[in-house]
Amino acid sequence: MTLSFALASLLAAPQGVLSGDLGGLAGRILPSLGLRPRPTTVWVGAVPAPVAADGSFRANAIPVGPAELAIETSEGLYVVATPVAISKGTTRQVQLALGGRQDSSAAPPPEKEKRKKPGGIWANPATATLIIVGSAIIVGFAVGELTKSDVVPVSQSMPTN
Repeated sequence: MTLSFALASLLAAPQGVLSGDLGGLAGRILPSLGLRPRPTTVWVGAVPAPVAADGSFRANAIPVGPAELAIETSEGLYVVATPVAISKGTTRQVQLALGGRQDSSAAPPPEKEKRKKPGGIWANPATATLIIVGSAIIVGFAVGELTKSDVVPVSQSMPTN
């Protein structure tokens, strides 16, 4: 059991933690003009960094590589769109600003605004091939029936009585 726990811990740990490649992130959250709630925590991946009254924060022991950022407030979590690159042995300085909140429970667009699949039935090669081959068979059968003569030609080699 101890071996399986150790293996699971190694697989779950970020790559930089195992090799000792760590960096830091420090900065401040710019004050907003609106009546936004005060930020309480900046999340750098899974590492929380408390926000001071002046908006400053600091997170140490961050694994090297791209790090996802989020700002936690009493209203919820605001995710930063672009990851920040963390370098080994350095502390990256950033400034963050709270943007407008996007409602994740917005109503779906009306039927008129939904885009149709481009190409319709012809977008699928198999369906288009079946339609063309089937049409060719039907047209060929129809042409054969329309050009067929009801009169059987009399052969000269057949004797008549």
